[in-house]
Amino acid sequence: MTNAAPSIKLSTLRQIAPYLGMRGVSPLEFFRRYGISPQVFQNPEAWIPRAACFHIANEMAAVAQDPFAGASVGHLIEVRSLGVWGEWVLGSTNLAQACALAAVHTDLLHQGSDVKIITEGRMTKLVHHFNGHHGADPKQVILGTLALLRKIPLMSGEPGAIRVHLKNPRERGDEALEEYLGPNLVMNAEHNMIEFDRDLLETPLQPVRDSAWKTTLALKSTSDAADALVQQIADQELSKLVTVSRKIGLSARTLQRRLEHCGIDFDALRDETRRSEAMQLIASARYSATEIAYMVGYSDPAHFTRAFKRWTGSPPSHYRSLLKQDL
Repeated sequence: MTNAAPSIKLSTLRQIAPYLGMRGVSPLEFFRRYGISPQVFQNPEAWIPRAACFHIANEMAAVAQDPFAGASVGHLIEVRSLGVWGEWVLGSTNLAQACALAAVHTDLLHQGSDVKIITEGRMTKLVHHFNGHHGADPKQVILGTLALLRKIPLMSGEPGAIRVHLKNPRERGDEALEEYLGPNLVMNAEHNMIEFDRDLLETPLQPVRDSAWKTTLALKSTSDAADALVQQIADQELSKLVTVSRKIGLSARTLQRRLEHCGIDFDALRDETRRSEAMQLIASARYSATEIAYMVGYSDPAHFTRAFKRWTGSPPSHYRSLLKQDL
């Protein structure tokens, strides 16, 4: 089922994690600012309002001091990592079918945007457009979307026949975009789009395995670990690295390495899971602080109180009273 409001699926947003990790920024701390940590890994099929996603992408670029961060993130994404949308695109018999499926099913990833296929003369165009009021500058998300869409005609095996058009004006340093969008880059264009020779449409797909496959594996393992932790967080033994890695079919070292690829430490992920679960439980007003302590894996309620003060600046009792005042 799709979401009617302009929204973007968390499975696309979590791709930010490896990018931030490579720049020494903690993805867990970054996502926490927007109330989606660690849910961005635990529930990638959930949706986030589009304007919020634009804000997050812009903040990502600011934190990384990279005006083209969105393009870099899009370059890190494998088509196959994007669920049913990716499966349908890669299962196509030729480029024409892949483009058609990608365009028709855009709403599996983005609600409130569309991709139109236009063939004029010798050229075919994949024109991307966000519908309605943006609510924030969509530049970074547009860059990421075009970097991803470009990967579809790249599977024709003819990179030189592909051009990327951006409505953005020329700006200092924009030659860096060529690493992610290719050398045939048209700025100040009428539309944000991918353009290629129409003769390529009947070309059978030749899936390209670039370095993004490592990111796909790392993100999947991170999501698997986050999901296992939320299920087992009450049990200290079951929430250890060795136990979690065994549950998801990896060695402890492999899981550590894949988490590190996403800029995440296992202990930090476990702590973030405890924080998130504790906040939800205390907001429910159904359990005492002692009960919550045991439910999130603390054998000593005093240790939970110290952790809660570290997370929020207040002990559980004071935080609960603040929640009641806000009702």
